[in-house]
Amino acid sequence: MRLRTWAFCLTEANQNLLRNPVLAIASITTTAVSLLVLGVFLLLSANVNQITNTIENQVAVRAFFSQSTTSAQEAAALAAVRGSPKVRSAKIVTRAQALSQLKHEFGDQGSVLNSLGSANPLEDSLSVTARTPSDVASVAKQLSRVTGVVRVSYQSQVVSRLFSLIDGIRAVGLGLGILLLLGALLVINNAIRLGIIARRREIAIMRLVGATESLVHWPFILEGLILGLIGSVVAAGASWWGYAALYSSASRSLPFVPLVTPIPFARDIALLLVILGVLLGTVGFRLSVRRLARV
Repeated sequence: MRLRTWAFCLTEANQNLLRNPVLAIASITTTAVSLLVLGVFLLLSANVNQITNTIENQVAVRAFFSQSTTSAQEAAALAAVRGSPKVRSAKIVTRAQALSQLKHEFGDQGSVLNSLGSANPLEDSLSVTARTPSDVASVAKQLSRVTGVVRVSYQSQVVSRLFSLIDGIRAVGLGLGILLLLGALLVINNAIRLGIIARRREIAIMRLVGATESLVHWPFILEGLILGLIGSVVAAGASWWGYAALYSSASRSLPFVPLVTPIPFARDIALLLVILGVLLGTVGFRLSVRRLARV
């Protein structure tokens, strides 16, 4: 089409939106909320996956020695554990190393631990990583029989519960996102259909004077694209800005939580939301084609 024809179609699309401002605002709002919920679901799912993978890779069995255990006994325990076929790696973590690691994990708040002075309440421990998550329980049982070990701690139950939580979040988030997207699609469809009904006389006259189907269709195509695009841009901007602010705050207050960095992840999610918004507008028009054909 020529530039003048494009200008005519765009003008007609804008007029259609101005004729039904309440429905246009409802379409944009519904689209924005639907895509924002979907974006939050994707961001949450990715971060939960990252945290879970980190925990799974760090599932270690910690065997804590009594304070009366000698260095020679600890070294003998380390050698015995390293000989097990179910153990990937093992190392001794001294009390001083454990305190230093704790300070590092707390980041800026680690200075609070300086108040302990020389009174370190932590114990020497044996940190063991199993070859597979299924080996964790048997490795923990083996460590509980080592001389000098007073207690054994491992996170297999935490990981199992976390996986169950992830499955629940995915199911609820995906279902809610699909329902909201369908709602946005129906609202956009209704907005276009009302525009078709309001202009049916003009459409009939255009066809009588020889207007092509594309000239009749394109104002409504652009209307759907505008509704979907505005709603998606609002959702994309809110999700990107919100996640960047959350990541910045979490990095300062919870530095030990391995969140996904905003760039390029949040940017890609925002771009995906814009594409989905345009697709919603296009599909909304396609659903209205039957009514347009009857005008």
